[in-house]
Amino acid sequence: MGFLAEFYLPEHDADLADLARSARAAAMKVNRRGSAVTFVRAMYAAADESCFVVYEADSAAAVLAAGQAPGIAFDRGVQINSSEA
Repeated sequence: MGFLAEFYLPEHDADLADLARSARAAAMKVNRRGSAVTFVRAMYAAADESCFVVYEADSAAAVLAAGQAPGIAFDRGVQINSSEA
């Protein structure tokens, strides 16, 4: 299942490459604990100071755990469907 997690990220704190590395490492850590979660991508909307992280996971709880590991406090997370068409 796909999940989109959103959180506030002030522009002066926005280092998307660093955030993506942290999110990927945290997802791998959660996987080692037995929950299936894979980091897909991170996106930043500067005008809204909003960051979005896309995961593939077996549950919303796994996504929340992946956010907590690097200290990301998600404002919300929702299940998503996507297509490359």
